[in-house]
Amino acid sequence: MGIPKYKVLADLVQSNISKGLYGREQPLPSLRQFCQLHEISMTTALATYRYLESLGSIVASEKRGYFVSNSPLKPAQFAQFDAQIKSVEVARRNDQNPQFGFATAQIDLLLMDSENLAASVARVSRKNSAIFSYANVAGSDLLREALCKHFSSQGFHLQPQELVITQGSLDAVMTALQTVCERGDSVAVSSPCYSGLLNVLAVLGLKAFEIPSAQDGLDLAQLEDAMVRKKIQACLLTANHQNPSGHSISANQKSALANMAHQYRVPIIEDDVFRELSHRFHVPAPIKSYDKHGWVMWCSSVSKTLAPGLRLGWCLPGRFHQTFLNLVAARSLGGNTPLQLALADYIERGHYRRHLNKLNPQLALQCLEYISLVNQYFPERVLTHSPTGGLVLWFNIAPLKGEEIKAQLAQQGISIRAGNEFSTTPHYQHYIRINMGLKLQGEVKGKFIDLLEYLKTKLVSNERDTID
Repeated sequence: MGIPKYKVLADLVQSNISKGLYGREQPLPSLRQFCQLHEISMTTALATYRYLESLGSIVASEKRGYFVSNSPLKPAQFAQFDAQIKSVEVARRNDQNPQFGFATAQIDLLLMDSENLAASVARVSRKNSAIFSYANVAGSDLLREALCKHFSSQGFHLQPQELVITQGSLDAVMTALQTVCERGDSVAVSSPCYSGLLNVLAVLGLKAFEIPSAQDGLDLAQLEDAMVRKKIQACLLTANHQNPSGHSISANQKSALANMAHQYRVPIIEDDVFRELSHRFHVPAPIKSYDKHGWVMWCSSVSKTLAPGLRLGWCLPGRFHQTFLNLVAARSLGGNTPLQLALADYIERGHYRRHLNKLNPQLALQCLEYISLVNQYFPERVLTHSPTGGLVLWFNIAPLKGEEIKAQLAQQGISIRAGNEFSTTPHYQHYIRINMGLKLQGEVKGKFIDLLEYLKTKLVSNERDTID
């Protein structure tokens, strides 16, 4: 698939800006004029301008139109530090959090393919007596075959007998860690790191070795040094559309990581739940696709792409397949047979592929809409990392502290995640994470604007206090 039309047009607008064809006080063509000028739909025109806003190239002025930005958005910088082994504490769950979905990374209920999914559940319930029996411990043959066929269409080829079905991605990750680690071992993770993964380490009595992130992925020099010195027994990494930062590891780094795992005999557990949620209309490869020797244990699920309630995931354990399977057998004797068969039916009928083809352009637009609103409120102050996929946005709100803002917003019925939840270091106290999987309309848009208004008020108040 070629470059999306809105990105081609955005490049043209940026070229015209660099040539001085649009002055700072001269409005750009209105959306309607832009449609007529390029013979495009309003959706494409809106996507073009919102993409330019996300880059910080233009800004919207209410009732006046779009203008060239005086202060293009600067990309968020990643904290650089010397990695250290640290113990991890289990985070206390607060089930009293406001149930407004900026805190949990998930797609809007309106974006779930509920009708077709429910039809698949009903279909297998009516016609398949196998739903009342134990499934293969490794998972339904039908589901594993359907998944392999689906991934092969993305250029990622695997065999059904290599795959093990689990009860979600975190279950796969936990089982993988138990396969290759013992209590007290140290595991390399990216910094920042999804809080759920840190919780898994804590529950298993494992220590974290946070590797600083870089624009192209990770500080591989520090990671390789840790492998050489045997400071770590495994790596737990997300290569695509990481949570919470939203950034991805480059293809070169993925290849290098697979080679390092083999060279130093250090397994990599790859949590890849966001890979298929690509805003660039092609699905990136996992680290596993570069693995020739079985040292990468690839874990994923449909929780982020389709429906979290299914609680279905999988692992490709590589050279650790039998030990992984033994743990699954000892713990659960396999997963839920009816839902495995329903998901297999859903995939085989082409619904999953069509769902992703519809979902990803919508998420790309939503991402631009969220960033556009942030840019309107904070053209200079709040830094954002523009992700190429996934469901989360990572904001720097310095000098405010994320934990305090989270607590204060909770009193207004708005839930977010604070940056310190994603690290054992103090480097992210001034960050917050937002779920942008909700459609920015109606009550959702109102709540997000309330959130931005509150941040703006706090920042202005902080500036006044500093001056006084």
